[in-house]
Amino acid sequence: MNLSLRDIEYFLAAVEHGNLDRAAASCGVSQPALSKSLQRLEADTGLGLLDRSRRGLRLTSSGLVFLEHARKLWAEYRDAVRHATELRVGQAGLLRVGVTGATVDSVAMPAMRRLLPRRPALRVQLTQGLSDDLNELVASGALDLAVTPIYADVPVTLHQELIVEDRLCVAASRRHPLTARRKLALRDLAGLRWILPKPSSIARNALDARYAENGLPLPAAALEVEHFSKGTLELLAHSDLVALLPQSALAAARDVVALPVALGPPLPRSIALISRQGTTWSPLMNEFRRAILDTAADMA
Repeated sequence: MNLSLRDIEYFLAAVEHGNLDRAAASCGVSQPALSKSLQRLEADTGLGLLDRSRRGLRLTSSGLVFLEHARKLWAEYRDAVRHATELRVGQAGLLRVGVTGATVDSVAMPAMRRLLPRRPALRVQLTQGLSDDLNELVASGALDLAVTPIYADVPVTLHQELIVEDRLCVAASRRHPLTARRKLALRDLAGLRWILPKPSSIARNALDARYAENGLPLPAAALEVEHFSKGTLELLAHSDLVALLPQSALAAARDVVALPVALGPPLPRSIALISRQGTTWSPLMNEFRRAILDTAADMA
């Protein structure tokens, strides 16, 4: 078997676009040239990788299995090219990092304050998104690293390094009447309105499960958010709402405090550095990791 990286590139484009003409246009080649490349790849592997019909291209069962290997090969090739470029320009270059709304200000930006002065020629591309989307971008090689909250193990194609524990807590304004209590149970929060993560989030599901275990009606959401921005925390500080938020958010809000609510087992949440399993770490990636770990030490 003598696989060509160009054939791998064209195969991935065909899968992405599901159409020969669009795939060929994206690669800057003619449709017959792309078709010959796909035929050559199927001959080299001895597998039928794609079903072709009037509706477009569809992966066969063999193609689905081969797709994972093709993505890994292409990502490793792009890594090799980028790392060679870094060496050629004296280890400067580009670092592509994914962050979520919850980690961009609390972790990523403090790490950048450490890293950028040491690397005057460094260029960082920050991509902000949801954890699952960022994981896919890291797995595909579109991102080098991501800094995300995690509640469970990531997919096997990825590697996670725990940076800091950042458990979820129930919080309210420092002036809220419940802050005078020494201990609270979930039933003591009955009738209150909440700022909550979206219903599809793991954090929201975990809180709902605690309520269900105690036979209580689910908390009533006045506002549902993807992450706790500065404006959201200001709203919490100047209202009678309560919120489920990560403990790290309290550092940025002097007028918001955690309530002594007995939730049972702590609601788990960590912040992790996500990389592709088996990737070759560049000097820039290692320096960013050190900056992240130093930042986490300050947070602890």
